[in-house]
Amino acid sequence: MCGENIYRPTILCTGSDKRQIYAAERLKSVYGAEVILCMTDCGTEMRTAASPDELDHEADILLLPTPCGTGLTVPACGDLTCGMLVGALKKGALVTGGKMPTVMIEFFNSLGFDTADLMRRPELAVKNAVPTAEGTLAIIMNECSETVNGMNIAVTGWGHVAKACAKLFSAAGAHVTIFARSLTALAEAETLGLSAHHISELPRRAGEFLTIVNTVPALIVTADAISRTCPDCLLIDLASKPGGIDFAACRSLSRRSVHALSLPGKCAPVTAGHIIADTVMNIYKERSSRNVT
Repeated sequence: MCGENIYRPTILCTGSDKRQIYAAERLKSVYGAEVILCMTDCGTEMRTAASPDELDHEADILLLPTPCGTGLTVPACGDLTCGMLVGALKKGALVTGGKMPTVMIEFFNSLGFDTADLMRRPELAVKNAVPTAEGTLAIIMNECSETVNGMNIAVTGWGHVAKACAKLFSAAGAHVTIFARSLTALAEAETLGLSAHHISELPRRAGEFLTIVNTVPALIVTADAISRTCPDCLLIDLASKPGGIDFAACRSLSRRSVHALSLPGKCAPVTAGHIIADTVMNIYKERSSRNVT
């Protein structure tokens, strides 16, 4: 409304991949935030700082990379640590990033900062499923000598990524079969015209597919199932490490396998960056009493 006092947050953005840069650009252009990049060789004209010490005022939000790593060192930022960033943040500032390790969350919480893991946000998961599915389709097209049209493809699981993959592969003319545990998931898949079987059926049916795509973060595609696949079968794991495919069995049986992690950032960094930016602002609006555009 006219006359409203709109607050535009200051955001300190770290990391080095293109998603962070595109996220920063969107945060500035769409949301009007003041964004400072604490990264090197970022290839952008946006304001940068070689270290947090160069900031002239404190930030409302700290945007860490996706993934955030396993400790208190910020990935791909040289020797930058979480401790070095504390002085650049306002009291109670929001600290967010993808796949934040427990030690990092506890560190910032112990100092009074608010934390949020981007990868736990449902809107990000839903939107990220699309570039993930598109990236998976690109892998299949690049690795297989047959067209996707007419190909028999198995997809394990029935989460956001599995649904997006099933929709895209089917649209490309593939015959998609879903393997899941939940009877509800199987029923939903069947109502969409997909073949659907309990996950326990995968070993028995593995030989029917030229491509198997796993989306479940648990060992689902076992050595038994892999041993029954056709020699030309391509196995793609989209689940976080350690994944759900027995890669040792793939190697011993000479089956092609790909652990395709972070596909949105690799295949569609602009889209992935915009999704991150929108999610960050959703979190900030929810947790702030200020009127934010």
